[in-house]
Amino acid sequence: MTLRSNKDWMGSVALGALLVAGAVSPVFAQSAEKNAASVAAKPDAAKAGKDAKAGKGAAATSADGKGAASKPEEKKSYYVPTRGYRLEPQPDIPPYVRNLGKTYKEFEGIDWLNIGLDSRIRFENRNNDLRPWTDTTTNPPTSNRRYFPSSVWLNRTRVYLGVQNILDPFRAVVEFQDSRAINSLYQLQGQEINETDLISAYGELYFKDAFGKDPKGNDRPLTLRAGRFHFELLDRRLIAENEFRNTTNNFEGFRVKIGKKDNDWDIDSFVMRPVNRLPYQFDRPDWQTWIYGGVLSVRRWSEYATIQPYFLGRHQYADFTNPSNALKVPRETNAPGVRIYGVLGNFDYDFDINKQFGYTGEFATIGTNTTAYMKTVQLDAIAYGIEGGYTFSDHPWKPRISAVYTYGSGNKSPFDSVSQNFDIFYGFNQPFSRFDYEAWNNLKAPKVRLEFTPAKNLQIDTAFGAYWLASAPGPWDRANLSAPLGNHGTFVGTDIDLRIRYKLSQFVNLTASYAHFWPGSFTSSFAPPAALQPYFPQTFPGQTGTTNYLSSKPTDFIYLEVTANAFGDGQPITKDPASQLWSAIGPEAKDWKAPSWQDVYVGLNGGGAWSSPTTQVSPYPIGTVPASLPIALGATPPGGGVRSSLAGFTGGLQAGLNYKIHDRVVLGVETDLRGVSGNTDGASLSSWVPSGGNVFVTAGQFNTTLNYLGTLRGRLGFLATPKLQIYGTGGFAYGGVTTNTAYLTQRAAGTNITNVTATYDDVLAGWSAGGGVEWAFMPNWSAKAEYLRYDIGAAHANSYVFQQNGFYAYGVNTRTPFSGNLVQAGVNRHFDLFASD
Repeated sequence: MTLRSNKDWMGSVALGALLVAGAVSPVFAQSAEKNAASVAAKPDAAKAGKDAKAGKGAAATSADGKGAASKPEEKKSYYVPTRGYRLEPQPDIPPYVRNLGKTYKEFEGIDWLNIGLDSRIRFENRNNDLRPWTDTTTNPPTSNRRYFPSSVWLNRTRVYLGVQNILDPFRAVVEFQDSRAINSLYQLQGQEINETDLISAYGELYFKDAFGKDPKGNDRPLTLRAGRFHFELLDRRLIAENEFRNTTNNFEGFRVKIGKKDNDWDIDSFVMRPVNRLPYQFDRPDWQTWIYGGVLSVRRWSEYATIQPYFLGRHQYADFTNPSNALKVPRETNAPGVRIYGVLGNFDYDFDINKQFGYTGEFATIGTNTTAYMKTVQLDAIAYGIEGGYTFSDHPWKPRISAVYTYGSGNKSPFDSVSQNFDIFYGFNQPFSRFDYEAWNNLKAPKVRLEFTPAKNLQIDTAFGAYWLASAPGPWDRANLSAPLGNHGTFVGTDIDLRIRYKLSQFVNLTASYAHFWPGSFTSSFAPPAALQPYFPQTFPGQTGTTNYLSSKPTDFIYLEVTANAFGDGQPITKDPASQLWSAIGPEAKDWKAPSWQDVYVGLNGGGAWSSPTTQVSPYPIGTVPASLPIALGATPPGGGVRSSLAGFTGGLQAGLNYKIHDRVVLGVETDLRGVSGNTDGASLSSWVPSGGNVFVTAGQFNTTLNYLGTLRGRLGFLATPKLQIYGTGGFAYGGVTTNTAYLTQRAAGTNITNVTATYDDVLAGWSAGGGVEWAFMPNWSAKAEYLRYDIGAAHANSYVFQQNGFYAYGVNTRTPFSGNLVQAGVNRHFDLFASD
């Protein structure tokens, strides 16, 4: 994700994209994930609208490859972007790409080369994640649950080179992407990792005015493209890059376009194969699947309505002789639809409906036979989504309130010869759910959302949503939960989400997000043991069994993200960051005014944390036992506990406030949140015999993890010099932790072995204290180094086994304290409270 000023966003979100001027305020009309992080519109809405129509500040290239800022005639464009939340498709030239001649002044005149280099690092922590993970080490692959929290670090780096104009009509693009992940508890999946691969490699013929000009004088070109490429269509619900994800959807084939987005109409058509992501090998196309279709966009009335009739098709061959495709079914999807969106003053709307027919394969069983066979059934499905919003353009924060309802049909019966399960093609799931739990099939989902811009370069959005299955017998695909008898109800659950995005500099953008999901009756019904679920579903083929209480627990999702673009935000770069820094701190640096230390700030931190928690474990009897079967009371491992060594990298975001109460005394408050990598350790003990002889033999495995750590602290600082602050700090601390203790117990030698597991995976809270030093090294920027001691309390877990014969019950108690040390450095961007930035 990148964050840009609203002026920059208008130049890079689409080819000549314009916001409506006058009464229509330039609020943040969300675009693809990168562009969705654009910054606030100027308070003077009328002026911003005029700037948009004049093409001022536009940086991304237009459809004909020329910079929008250099073409004043672009104000004649018919194109108006949707304001729908994250429904705006990305332009042909990705938003992180710049025209080289319009970046660093050293490259002026090189307008024939488009270039891009950006890198994104994201920390994700998911607790009680309902998405299964696929164990691909087995054949066929098996699906498993994510019973433990996962704190994964994702990195995506992209490089883009595109040649235009100089060899016209021939143009070419090459784009590499490297996607990696570390610190995952689970086998890495295709959405997380795809080491250095080619996601774009195509040539095209671009005939600038092959179809003359439209009524406003814009060229209507013809574009013929062949090769590997990625793109997005319509509202991204069916064909999308899935920009939030760490990897990219891409295709191989042909694309033909008549016209461009500036025109009153254009046609975009394609025939292509999806590319299979191979994490450690060169990606290859899926030869068993073809995707084809076209979109007609009519924009003659685009300030009020853009009309897009379209057709998508998928033909998929089954290949039962290929082990890797053994579960692939034959499919013929014909999907005509129409999308209409527009802006009416402060109101906006976006509507899309799609009807599908054809045929599809299904795996089915006969009676209670667990052996499945494949049958072909008729496809008869429908989906639609409608969003309406209102922008308070006179308010300085430009808040937009919106409501959306989406529906996607699901299969009504596993026994008939018709499937109503909607084919989602290669759509973007984020508009439905931040958790990636929902897609556009078997879904009924109302949601309300608020978006606003409380300060320059800062955007916030939050939402509340609810989810039902459209059909009770149909599966909830994303969670792999299914009740073919329809006996588990339809209420999936509710969620809230909050996202904060900030443009730290011309090159760096920050994002922090939190989401919480409450499981509904359908989801929770799979938690108990299978025998306790409705109608004993374990006896019916296709029914999901127990989730061992996972699906009855709320889900939490936190992520922190930093994106850096080597070529800035689209504004001309007069001096590169390294030269700017050297001119401020080098031997010939000019003196500059000391900071006021009466400011707010936001920044990045990175460092290391270490601790040595000792898990105290007590196997214990919790029931009455006959005298002939003595049990050790409160037996503990040798040495009284198991010691773990936790150490690893930390990195995250911070924000704070300073206020000078004396010439040399500064009060402040700071909050931060950091992800952790490597702060996990495990230990095992060989069997030992607690007191009581050989009747209670026990072996144990112990695992301890710190997932993330945050603080809210006060600061008291002393200015050793006008630019150097020494401070002490202390306050509240919290962290996500996991402990797991697994015991194998025997009543006596030769008797049955029983597994007892005690797990804690939640948030602990306590205190932190320490000190540091902060140096203002250039105007509005400071660097800091600090030490913190933290103590967030202890994790308590217990578990027991009750023997049904009524003689005895026994279990285990564990206690693991979490206290440790943190050393970190950071950089902050400051904003004076009493002076304009």
